[in-house]
Amino acid sequence: MGFAVLPAAAWAAQENPQAVAAAIRQAIAPTLSSGSTISLGPVIGAQYMQACTGNLSVSITGIEPYEQAAVRCSAPNWTLYVTVTVAATEEVEVAARPIAAGQALSAGDFSLRREPVSLFAGRQVYHDAASLLGTTALMGLNPGTILTSDSVAEPVVVQAGQTVSVHVRSAGLDITVNAVAQQTGRIGQTILMINPSSGQHFSALVTKAGLVVELN
Repeated sequence: MGFAVLPAAAWAAQENPQAVAAAIRQAIAPTLSSGSTISLGPVIGAQYMQACTGNLSVSITGIEPYEQAAVRCSAPNWTLYVTVTVAATEEVEVAARPIAAGQALSAGDFSLRREPVSLFAGRQVYHDAASLLGTTALMGLNPGTILTSDSVAEPVVVQAGQTVSVHVRSAGLDITVNAVAQQTGRIGQTILMINPSSGQHFSALVTKAGLVVELN
């Protein structure tokens, strides 16, 4: 009976895919922002490489969230490329229970939860309860919905026709005048005002501290 003779390489120990994955994670960890997570593409190709007798070196290229890891072994000499997807996350306010359209939000309507940035990239989100208290839901919101400036409106602090104090600031001076709002105003909006004494129209910014006019 004859016996087949296998090449010496066939008897060589194979690289451990888990060791390759661990090396990639260790290499990329210092570059991750707080709360970010990563997912790796297939590392199964490592099992077709001879076991590295030294340390694996890893270089990362590409731009978050899509990057690539080049895992290199010098003895024996081989390189394995693995895709890396980075998922940055942030703690943002989400609806904690069903919220009806037009409902003013109060404590208990929302809570902080860590979410992937990709779900709200490019939109204004909220990171603390104080910025949401008194806002109004622009639409019905299901529990878990990320709250953005598209789904809630800042609270109305001045009504059209209301006489309010306006802070006029210029060169370090802060002068208060009474004026009549020509429009309903929410925090962050600029609305038209009229000075009842002079009949002069001007614009004022609605802030949490009141209406403000900044003069250069």
